[in-house]
Amino acid sequence: MRGLDSRRSTVVSRMVIGLVALAAAVLLAPVASAQPANDANAAITGAWEAGGGEDGPLGPRNGDVYPVGDGFAQNFAGGKIFFTPTTGAHSMQGAILEKYESLGGPADSDLGFPTIDEGPGRAQDSRNTTFSASDKPVIFWTPATGARVVRGPINAAWDKLGGSSGTLGVPSDDEAFRGDVTSQKFTGGELSYNSGDKKFTTEPSELAGQLAGLEIPDDPVAAINAARRAAGGALGPLGAADGAPYQIGRDGLGQNFAGGKIFYSPDTGANVVTGQVLAKYESVGGPEGDLGFPTTSEVDGGLATASRMTSFAAEDKPVIFWTPDYGAVIVRGAMSAAWDRLGAAKGALGAPMADQTENGDVTTQRFSGGVVSWDRAKNAFTTEPGNLASDLSGLEVPGQNAPESPAAPQASDSNGDKWFQWSWWWLLAVVPVLVLIGLVAFATMRSRRGDREDSFAFDDGGPGGDAAHVYSAAGAPEQSTSDDDSSMFGDRYSREGLGSVSPGLGRPDVPPAGDSVWGGPPRVEDDEDEDEEPAVLEVEEDDSDDVDTAPTRVPTIVERDPLTDSGRHALLDLDEPEPQRTAFLLPGDDPDEAPKGYSIKADTKSGLYWAPGNPQYDEARAEIWFASEEFARANGFVAED
Repeated sequence: MRGLDSRRSTVVSRMVIGLVALAAAVLLAPVASAQPANDANAAITGAWEAGGGEDGPLGPRNGDVYPVGDGFAQNFAGGKIFFTPTTGAHSMQGAILEKYESLGGPADSDLGFPTIDEGPGRAQDSRNTTFSASDKPVIFWTPATGARVVRGPINAAWDKLGGSSGTLGVPSDDEAFRGDVTSQKFTGGELSYNSGDKKFTTEPSELAGQLAGLEIPDDPVAAINAARRAAGGALGPLGAADGAPYQIGRDGLGQNFAGGKIFYSPDTGANVVTGQVLAKYESVGGPEGDLGFPTTSEVDGGLATASRMTSFAAEDKPVIFWTPDYGAVIVRGAMSAAWDRLGAAKGALGAPMADQTENGDVTTQRFSGGVVSWDRAKNAFTTEPGNLASDLSGLEVPGQNAPESPAAPQASDSNGDKWFQWSWWWLLAVVPVLVLIGLVAFATMRSRRGDREDSFAFDDGGPGGDAAHVYSAAGAPEQSTSDDDSSMFGDRYSREGLGSVSPGLGRPDVPPAGDSVWGGPPRVEDDEDEDEEPAVLEVEEDDSDDVDTAPTRVPTIVERDPLTDSGRHALLDLDEPEPQRTAFLLPGDDPDEAPKGYSIKADTKSGLYWAPGNPQYDEARAEIWFASEEFARANGFVAED
């Protein structure tokens, strides 16, 4: 019985403890959640009482403390007090409070919370309040000029010129925007700041000399806020903010709004993109695509009917032009240059109807008033109607000039990537010559060796002869690591992994004249050869007294396979490739048709490759077709994300 009573006591005790803990959690939780409001209430009450309480300028309370934006506020008969733990509790009233709330107040404007109580300014009968935004805004009021916001570079210049007691006097109007230029009028003149060249201009002009050396630090958030204000603020097409600014790339920013987005980079500033222009922009990758960041906010396209246009930072000067009839269309490079020369949308060509198309070297784009074509190889324009072409004579094409002949690499150039950009074309020119030399050499060797051809054995690279070369998976000789540097390719080809381009060199079954070196595997003489994998060329030891008439064989120490270790990339673990298969092929008559067994597209200009399944695969143009991603990577190409 005692044991049973003891167990009952233990159970009862545990139940009591649990109920007490539960009650404590329920009672204490509201206190914890209400702590910020309690702090706000205490701070606001303290500020109100310090200002005279009900007998002060604010008068009696008008309701309780309530949350607003990132802080709290409380209404009074004569004004309001706003609070955050960072800024403290500060009061505002009258015309300054009305101006603040007309711009969105602490929740919807970009001014932030007040950092001082409203008080008298240095000018006669003036009052002002400063705010917490990073560009140090102030609302300044006089009976004659009303309440005006001064901020950012204009505020910094105004302060340097003496503020409200200086030559410029007090602000008589709010800031105004014209492209990169922000201006504001004062009772004694005008200040303007160009965010592009970071220079001030003034009226009267002699004041500009006093601003020499005034540096305005880059402030991405302030730049985004200014772009939003220039577009009309919360009442403009962007509407309310949808979250805080976010990182784009290394040093870019973006911010979403209900009606569009603002993109910022140090080189382009902050610019607004909305509607179908924004949809088109993001469909091709947005700021991380090949258009780059916008260099202008969306502006009127200049047509009698509705039209919008935004320019972008890419080298070939692209724009996206929108009309209700044709939607948003990209115009860039040769098409953009020709369009601009002919008066853009207001000229003979009119508005663009569709994106440009490419057929070999010819780029074509259709406009509402005609068609423009540019032949890259000839660097020549043709037009419909034909009389427009004469106006395009000698026109320089941005970012798409005809390719120049590649220069020979300097001996001191150790940058493999730069060499790789021109080496493809040099390689394509020299490989057929090398193949011909190889065919002649092997034909000579075979005739000299006669019946001793069977002394050459292909194996998997194991011991058994002082072979002169080791062959890659595609059948091409790897660069010798001996001191003899007389190889026509040189060590750089082995280092770049380009030894894989010629399948026929060094094999007894070299294709006879007429077989394509690039178009497929060499002709096989018998069924047994089909199962052989090209690996190590060996010479069997011969103890007879026969004279060896074969060319002298130099032992080679193999350090790496050019397909799996290019010297610039990490070692690749490749599966054994298909025997007698080339690493890549050039495009055929139809550049968009993949050769059988070669599905990887690669571009020699950008160094990128695209595999099936990549979102950009169908649009990418193949200058070379690889048999696999491993071959593409081994030859220095990088996958397009």
